[in-house]
Amino acid sequence: MARFESVPPKAFMRVAGLRFFYRERLRQQAVQELLAGLGIAVAVALLFAVTVASQSITSSAEEVNRALIGPATLQLRARGPDGIDEGVLGRVENLKGVQHAAPILEQTATIAARNGSSVTVNLAGTEISLAVLDGLVHTLPIATLEKGGMGLSKASAEALGIRRPAVQSTGAVVSLKLRGGATALRVSAVLGPETFGALSQARVAVMPLERLQRLAGLPHRLTRILVQTAPGQETRVRSELTSLAAGRLTVAPANQDVSLLHEALRPSEQASLFFAAISALLGFLLTFNAFLLTVPERRRAIADLRIDGVPSTAIVQMVLFQALCLGVTATAVGLLVGYGLSVGVFAQTPNYLAKSFTLGTSTSVGATPLLVAGFGGVLATCVASIVPLLDLRRGRAANAVYLEDGEPGNALGDRVAVRLALAAVVLVVVRIVANSAFPSLALAWCALLALAAVLCVPLLFVGVLHLGDAIAWRLQTRLKLLPLALESLSETTLRSLALVATGAVALFGAVALGGARDDLVRGIGGFAVHYSKEADIWVFTPNDNQSVTAFSDGHREHLIAGLPGVQSVTALNGGLLDLGNRRVWVLAWPPSSPLEFLEGQIIKGSRATAVARLRAGGWITISQQVAAEHDVGIGGTLTLPTPAGELSVRVAALTTNFGWTPGAVVLSSADYTHAWERPQPTALAVKTQAGTNPQVVRREIERALNPNNGLEVLVAHAREAKMNGSVREGLAQLAAISTLLILASILAMAAALASAIWQRRASLAALKLSGVKPPRLRRLLLLESALMLGVGAVAGAAWGIYGQVALDGYLTATTGFPVERLGGSWRPGEILVFVVIGSLVISAIPTWFAARVPERVALEE
Repeated sequence: MARFESVPPKAFMRVAGLRFFYRERLRQQAVQELLAGLGIAVAVALLFAVTVASQSITSSAEEVNRALIGPATLQLRARGPDGIDEGVLGRVENLKGVQHAAPILEQTATIAARNGSSVTVNLAGTEISLAVLDGLVHTLPIATLEKGGMGLSKASAEALGIRRPAVQSTGAVVSLKLRGGATALRVSAVLGPETFGALSQARVAVMPLERLQRLAGLPHRLTRILVQTAPGQETRVRSELTSLAAGRLTVAPANQDVSLLHEALRPSEQASLFFAAISALLGFLLTFNAFLLTVPERRRAIADLRIDGVPSTAIVQMVLFQALCLGVTATAVGLLVGYGLSVGVFAQTPNYLAKSFTLGTSTSVGATPLLVAGFGGVLATCVASIVPLLDLRRGRAANAVYLEDGEPGNALGDRVAVRLALAAVVLVVVRIVANSAFPSLALAWCALLALAAVLCVPLLFVGVLHLGDAIAWRLQTRLKLLPLALESLSETTLRSLALVATGAVALFGAVALGGARDDLVRGIGGFAVHYSKEADIWVFTPNDNQSVTAFSDGHREHLIAGLPGVQSVTALNGGLLDLGNRRVWVLAWPPSSPLEFLEGQIIKGSRATAVARLRAGGWITISQQVAAEHDVGIGGTLTLPTPAGELSVRVAALTTNFGWTPGAVVLSSADYTHAWERPQPTALAVKTQAGTNPQVVRREIERALNPNNGLEVLVAHAREAKMNGSVREGLAQLAAISTLLILASILAMAAALASAIWQRRASLAALKLSGVKPPRLRRLLLLESALMLGVGAVAGAAWGIYGQVALDGYLTATTGFPVERLGGSWRPGEILVFVVIGSLVISAIPTWFAARVPERVALEE
């Protein structure tokens, strides 16, 4: 900022004067202002995008649920895949206080189009009676419920590449794969928002109830009955329904799926929001460091104004006005970018939950994320701008900045560096103690680590400068550029420290978040490996990674067992069970199974003891979060609400959630058969004979089964790959956050280098006046950049590894995910090399132009 001699000594400036000073600053320091706004824009964008994307899943699910249930307030729901006897509907309708009741049969099915595309949908069968509830079919075309027809939501049709005009003219033919069978059906309608409301954005399909009962092999069966009560009669009707259920059916609010979905999404939302919050914190620190780059110039400008007689109040007003302008602009940009990310990069429908929930695909922006991200961005900018105002404290000379050693405004003493390092040690100790006492506040404790990484930078940088001086003195004949680079860094201490701190913060975030995300993927991938190895070949319904969809055996087990190369075939059972506020994954395994998938998943208890107790029966393993919710530990008793009634079992061990966010329960197949009554298989596990190629046997199984069997046959490693693909899809937000943070780190470091190099144009021009050629200047700048980036990056990576360990502990304890600890991962080193090289490559452009600065710039300065 230029010095102005005629500034009137008024306590407060007019708006016109404030605008004038800021225009002058933008004219002279546009690059620095751009850099200062970069960090806040990144932080706001990440926080806003992740919050909106996470909230959109639940809000769209709520809209879908409201469209489905209409004014119904209660429901009677089946606990198993066999459903409810249709005769119960009449008994419900005759209960006092019941105004209307409507039946629904819901099945998970896969629809395949002739173009090769397929989609998994929630297929609903209903009657016209649901229209009385003003629910699912109140605006559906009559043809949708005609015999032989099936209506697809707009989202389902788009996934299959089916367009509405084609359906209206001829009716597209698709293959419906349902409960082990495949049937060719005509699409009678594509249901858009004008006829299907919010359901048009969900992957659903509808057909007549009787038709779906026949196709699913469930004659006269329902999955739930929606109930609309008379005004003031809900409590009475609930009591009557509970008596009717007799402990074999679930009585729940009609919108129960929304609360269950909230709980199912909680772990992934916690992880995503935690990562986003850490990213926002790092964005603030990057912004603070960006302001540090401009502090020397701002301090000199403030000193000039004070010397010219401008009151401190006017200076404060000017600085805060500039910060507010920058903060509002950067925040606005961040919100726009964040919205784009929320509908693009972060937009996702967690298809791994589609087996148990009807999910929407729309994006909605609430007031809370808008206010939090917007206000936070402006506040962070204003706080970061306070640093130069410290020169206004009482007793400090107006020209004090010009009395410091080196370049004015850049001094930072060794004592200050030592004090900051001691503060970093204190923060680490506080983090260790506090995290042990309050592990749920891991975000705050990780913030302490990030701050500690910044505070230790000055002492580390001073140490590197002293070490460099010693090396330069010993090798002064061979390292002629090193003394010059060290002298330049020593004269611009604060600016250099800002660059080093930028590198430290960037690498801390990239390593900690990227490493923790990789540990999470490897942890869930480890479960997928052990789970898939339970069989050489798997037979199950398409896209059913958890094997929770039952299908009719139809003597397939005996047919496959008689094929050459097959050693044994085991029918496995599983499903989903509403336990409290969670829809948990139930795995039932026979005594012959080695239960290898428990390897590495036991959090409390012994794997050997757990396996022995599961084989004996009457025992289960359960996810740690589910056990905590029901206040039960190892050896305690837990009651499961099963189709046969309440089943009391004892807890053999506490496990992770196996990657299924609501949690998982493992029990013996004998207990499952007893509690679920006439269970049908959800998977066939095939063991091949020694020396047999599983791929050959797989092809034999596919040929032996009816081509229209509607099942999927995969070898173990293909099943593993499919499960891992589902995991990566479920953690797509974390992958996007970590990737964007790495890219933002590179851009922030490159921008910081470019800004620092630009501020040195006068000193570089002076070197050219003394005879230094441009190639030598470029090598000098490259050496300085490498020193600063190297120190900051190595420090940040080291702290990032510690942060990665802390995040791993948080993810295990709070979300229940299986996390594979750091171990021998090369990820931190890969990120370090990638970020440093990327930053140097990008900064090579301003380095080239800076070396060509005209000599007259030195004379002008």
